[in-house]
Amino acid sequence: MTLRKSIFKPVEQFAIQLRLPRPSEILIALASTFVALLIAWGLYTWLALANLSLIFLTAVLVSAVLAGSYAALLSAVLGFLTFNFCFTVPHFSLAVEEQEQLLTLLFFLLVALVVGKLAGDSRQRLLELSAARLAEEQERLRSALLSSVSHDLRTPLASIIGAASSLRTLDAQLSQQDRFALLDGVLSESERLNRYIQNLLDMTRLGHGDMKIERDWVAFDDLVTSALKRLGGALEDFQVAKNWPNNLPLLYVHPALIEQALVNVLENAARFSPLHGCITIEAQCSDESSGGDHPFLQFSVSDQGPGIPAALRERVFDMFVTGNEGDRSLHGSGLGLAICRGMLGAHAGQIHASPGPDGVGTRITMTLPLAAPSKEAEDDH
Repeated sequence: MTLRKSIFKPVEQFAIQLRLPRPSEILIALASTFVALLIAWGLYTWLALANLSLIFLTAVLVSAVLAGSYAALLSAVLGFLTFNFCFTVPHFSLAVEEQEQLLTLLFFLLVALVVGKLAGDSRQRLLELSAARLAEEQERLRSALLSSVSHDLRTPLASIIGAASSLRTLDAQLSQQDRFALLDGVLSESERLNRYIQNLLDMTRLGHGDMKIERDWVAFDDLVTSALKRLGGALEDFQVAKNWPNNLPLLYVHPALIEQALVNVLENAARFSPLHGCITIEAQCSDESSGGDHPFLQFSVSDQGPGIPAALRERVFDMFVTGNEGDRSLHGSGLGLAICRGMLGAHAGQIHASPGPDGVGTRITMTLPLAAPSKEAEDDH
């Protein structure tokens, strides 16, 4: 009984896998065979019959690569019939007069079926491997996201809960200065929580392609002022230096997106700069130092932190990339700079990291293309 099962098991599996070819498989098999027929017909007077069969064998391989085993097997049968009908004697008949041509036909059919099946199976294995890698990457991103959320949401929430609890239970023992300090902590952590949630929302919108670029004319000074105001207490222990000319042209961008990119970079600089350190914001137009045909605004944020290792300077703009050194330590979620790249990329801009002035800290440099301002924008400015 066991021997009987082992004999019929492959047959049962083959029967289960049998199905009608899909329309796409039929179309690819027909198209590849037709192209092979045209090529073979053009070379009929130049090549021997056995060499012409290689053209139809190529059609089988093309079908296997494009659509899998079913299309390859169908292409092999079509190639066999077409080859026999058009190129063996007598022409335009399925009969075969010469034994040598019959052997060529049978050998072609055998090789085509085997090669087509092997190529189709290899394609299927590659697709399954790609799917497995994609699933593994998605699982890695999911784990990283959960880890990020558990840290970056829980930390400010714990601070808010602790401060609120102290205000409630120790109200009679607290001085007015202590109450203000606790309330400032609640406000600061709430703003931090809000920025993190905004980053999550922005990354979701970028990932799904739902980020709409509603452009408007805005001054770089206004973007910086708004970003610094939003960060508020996060920068109160640092010196912020500004260095750019007064005649910078207007930017034609989505103001909220570029402002958010600035906020993310400035918050990253504050997180890793030493207390009372200096954070420098600089900007200049490309045509001030080079007469390019496509002018752009280049602006940067420099800190005095430990810096980013050279090996990580490209990877820091990927999602959830963190490290134990530099500006991407375990204190970060790995979202801020990735979002910056997405927002600048949506404006055809760029972002990259380099060592700070004199090799100290990190400089994050961003570029945005400049558009010719309209007369109304110039007048308003």
